[in-house]
Amino acid sequence: MNRVVTFFKTIFLVDLLKGLWVTLKYTPQPAFTFQYPAERRPTAPRFRGVLRLQTEPGTGAQTCIVCDQCAKACPDDLIALGGHREPGTKIKVLDYFDFNLSRCSFCGLCAEVCPTKPIKALIMSEDYELGAIAGKPRFCVSIRCTTALQSSNTPGSTVFAVLFGS
Repeated sequence: MNRVVTFFKTIFLVDLLKGLWVTLKYTPQPAFTFQYPAERRPTAPRFRGVLRLQTEPGTGAQTCIVCDQCAKACPDDLIALGGHREPGTKIKVLDYFDFNLSRCSFCGLCAEVCPTKPIKALIMSEDYELGAIAGKPRFCVSIRCTTALQSSNTPGSTVFAVLFGS
């Protein structure tokens, strides 16, 4: 009996017809295509992209208090930051924030430990375009807090510069 069933399956190409049925079942659906760079694919709500340093939306001032918790929490030791105290104030002012993106595992630990509120100073953005031109070394994210970088076009926008190696 088993030989007869196998013989008929071979003659009538049952396996081929099953495969064609799966293909035909999905054929009438429209294509799922994004015209990338014009259309960007939406990211998940908890997506972890490139690190961003936030600014105060109203004034454009830095929200980072230079507590160094992000550098201590980074498992790969990729963050270096420093600041100075202005005379007569209690608050430290951020001088530099260096972040080596080429070795980052995007774990998000640095953004989780940031104690600033209500606006977190350090967030994981929705940027996923991390490609580089072939032949050039990978890039680092480096933030130097000068007046040129602190003046942004829109209030509350993030401040960061991508530096490509030469």
